[in-house]
Amino acid sequence: MAKDIKDTDTKGTPPKVLETGERGTMSVRDAGRKGGEEVQRQRDLRDRKEIRGQAYDKPGPPKGTAFGIAAVTQALKGLDFPITKRALLAHVKNSTIEYRKGQPVNLRQIIVDTDADEFASMANVVEAVSDAIEREGLSTREKEKV
Repeated sequence: MAKDIKDTDTKGTPPKVLETGERGTMSVRDAGRKGGEEVQRQRDLRDRKEIRGQAYDKPGPPKGTAFGIAAVTQALKGLDFPITKRALLAHVKNSTIEYRKGQPVNLRQIIVDTDADEFASMANVVEAVSDAIEREGLSTREKEKV
């Protein structure tokens, strides 16, 4: 039932015949290019944090604030490791961080309560702080283990 196809597009590709017997106006190559343009448009929207043309308002803390481990690392920004407990305490002074939203925690007191006298890396400090917060019951990790 297909019609005779003698016409071609500018690149020599014949137009596709539709099931209804009508010729399509777009070659497969053109359709692929148009689909590629749509994919790129969606990527551009994603990169600009827009989805389906609307602003992408992902909930999160305001810029410059952090919670959890990010709050700890933000408070310790600029330190050189390894570092002694005394030098670490001098850096944090009397810092308070929000480990969880609405739950301020005295970072200095937590570091004072740790057993370690020296920290080899930021990861060691974060682990010690996280463990201390968990022991004090301020973390959700303890509840997740049960």
